[in-house]
Amino acid sequence: MATRTFTPEQLEEFDVPYTNLHDEQVDSRRWADTRRCVFRAPDDGKTYEVTYQVPATEHQECDTWFDQDQITAAEVEQVPVTVMQWKPCT
Repeated sequence: MATRTFTPEQLEEFDVPYTNLHDEQVDSRRWADTRRCVFRAPDDGKTYEVTYQVPATEHQECDTWFDQDQITAAEVEQVPVTVMQWKPCT
């Protein structure tokens, strides 16, 4: 798996996590929600996935990047996926 390291300042310059290709919540805790987003790095054109956190309410505070000086992002690509679902019998 290819990875790349970004600084919080680089991600802020790229407007991540606010401008992204995909964003989803992956965990919810009392004070903060953990989210995962996919973005395209404008300097190399590749897509990466990072995990970040947001306050659970407007009264909470948290550091977007978990107080890390370096954020490791996995290079990702979009692929079609077949999903099995349960449906009522007809």
